[in-house]
Amino acid sequence: GDERTLQILNTWGPLILGRIWPMKTMFLEGDPQYRHVSSTLVRQICARRKEAIESEDSNADINKELTRLVPERVTAKVAEVYGASS
Repeated sequence: GDERTLQILNTWGPLILGRIWPMKTMFLEGDPQYRHVSSTLVRQICARRKEAIESEDSNADINKELTRLVPERVTAKVAEVYGASS
């Protein structure tokens, strides 16, 4: 019922209502070792990092935890964005 309606709207809605062709999407399965990773988990880690910085505690362990989940080159930016939204 509802899922089918949503699929129809997502497929045909833009074409009918906006006269634009729907964007093709593709599901990419990630590495099984990262199945437990979610945006919620990353936000929680970033919130703990922000609290540690504000209370002037060492956040080295939290940084290591974050770098195990996201590429090191984007860790600072992810922490900045997600930490600000906590």
